[in-house]
Amino acid sequence: MSVTRLAALSLVLPLPLASVSISLAHADNDDTVNGAPIMARAPADDDVFTPGLTHAAGHGRGAFTGVMQYNGASKDTTLDLNGEVQVFGPVRLVLRVDNVTDKARPGIGAAVQFLDEAKHGAAASAYFTYKAEGFTEAEGELEGLVAFGKQLGPVRGTFNLAYGQDPEGNERDGEVALGLHVEPIRGLFTGVIGRYRDALGSNGDKGTGILRDALGAASATFVVGRFGVTASAGFTAVETVTSGSMEGGVAGALAVGAVF
Repeated sequence: MSVTRLAALSLVLPLPLASVSISLAHADNDDTVNGAPIMARAPADDDVFTPGLTHAAGHGRGAFTGVMQYNGASKDTTLDLNGEVQVFGPVRLVLRVDNVTDKARPGIGAAVQFLDEAKHGAAASAYFTYKAEGFTEAEGELEGLVAFGKQLGPVRGTFNLAYGQDPEGNERDGEVALGLHVEPIRGLFTGVIGRYRDALGSNGDKGTGILRDALGAASATFVVGRFGVTASAGFTAVETVTSGSMEGGVAGALAVGAVF
């Protein structure tokens, strides 16, 4: 209901009825469930909680996500932790620990949002991180990633393009990922994820020996207050130095996160 119509109604209706009309109009635009703000709704719409995707905009003071993933092609189960904290303006501190339960790989970096969807038609952030081979190993990988996000009618899209290498350039990899989702019910997001990573002619990842891998999955995210939960399931294919060809299998992930 427009502001003009509300003003007119408030003049011609009795005061109680006018107050009800204004309250209903406010509720239509209020991002709440049972009167409680859904703080995680905008971050979830930007794929903050979605495994396999990196979001394009900062939200609040920061966010934290834990992701448990199963890869049927490589027979691996991993737990990854990711966090972001706003430092100043568009700059965010990025912290991560990959494969926590086995040989943990810590990482640290920064993200800078350089496009705002309200002003430029699309959101975008540039990430630069250093991922060490382990907590006691200085050797690691430098990675640069650009994340884009845009609303296309009822569909929200996230696109990632990344490149990483070790300081010597012996190990390299490039990655492209795309996610599309809709919000059929307020606070529930359903969609699909596609991702492909390639070693770009190098010997692959030193720790895993992976030359290339691909993922296609369906995902669903539900948010309550400051918290979001995402589940995804699909298929994956992996080629390692020893396998010599792509081997497929089922894949699944469960992510739990919060914004603050």
